[in-house]
Amino acid sequence: MEFTQPGIGAELAHTIAFRHRLEPACGVRASWVAERRRGEVVGVLTAAPPLGWIGSIKMLSPEHRSYVAHHIVEAEAVSIAPQARGRRLGHHLIETAAAHYTGLGYRLMLGTTTVLSLAPYYRQVGFTVLEPGERIAVADPLGAVLHRPADRHVVQMWKALHPEVTVVGSQMPDGTPLQLLTQVLVPPPGSPEVVRHDDGSLTICDGGARQTVDARTAGMMERMYRTPVTEEEVREGMAEALRYGLEPLMAARLRKASGYSLPELMGPPRGTGASAGRR
Repeated sequence: MEFTQPGIGAELAHTIAFRHRLEPACGVRASWVAERRRGEVVGVLTAAPPLGWIGSIKMLSPEHRSYVAHHIVEAEAVSIAPQARGRRLGHHLIETAAAHYTGLGYRLMLGTTTVLSLAPYYRQVGFTVLEPGERIAVADPLGAVLHRPADRHVVQMWKALHPEVTVVGSQMPDGTPLQLLTQVLVPPPGSPEVVRHDDGSLTICDGGARQTVDARTAGMMERMYRTPVTEEEVREGMAEALRYGLEPLMAARLRKASGYSLPELMGPPRGTGASAGRR
């Protein structure tokens, strides 16, 4: 985005603000401008969730993609007119955008550049700038890792929007070292805590209850989470799901992913006798 002719900044800002709105499930797109005087735009920043990357992760269900799109945003473009450079306008736009998305509950801001000399500029405003071609890796609450690779000439960067976001040293299954961003994707308040163990098992802590499931069951749970279901499939099993105390959408996924009915998987509902389960 370059200020190559008079009025281009205002034109771009208007286009972004009024023609590039996102559906609510896709997160929030926003833009900011810096004006030297009313109507004379000298700086533009646009930001939106990285939907191309999120959509390319095949293991994610539509609901999970929406969940990621409401936690991670990307500064898509930052541009300052030549006559206004050197006044920290770009930094101010980034800080304004970061504060806006923090207020919306976003926890991580991404960015990319192909200009290596800009690395110090972005570090000054709080970005961690990676090496050219280095991938970003984000821990998912289900135990998966969401990788965002980059071409060899592309520099990726990230900026924490929440104090809990941190980096831990990890490694890929083949032993390759990995810097993993954690506490970016967090379950909603009140959700059970899920801990993934090295042997593939899961421990689920919900209030005072604690349950560990083996790797095979954990694998089925992950397949269940990724299994798409239709509104009709959810509606058909809603009454049965409620008898078992299950959320209807997750119950529909459980049935579809496993190929079994809830009674076959779980026995009779609580509070019923064995005869009720055989009907």
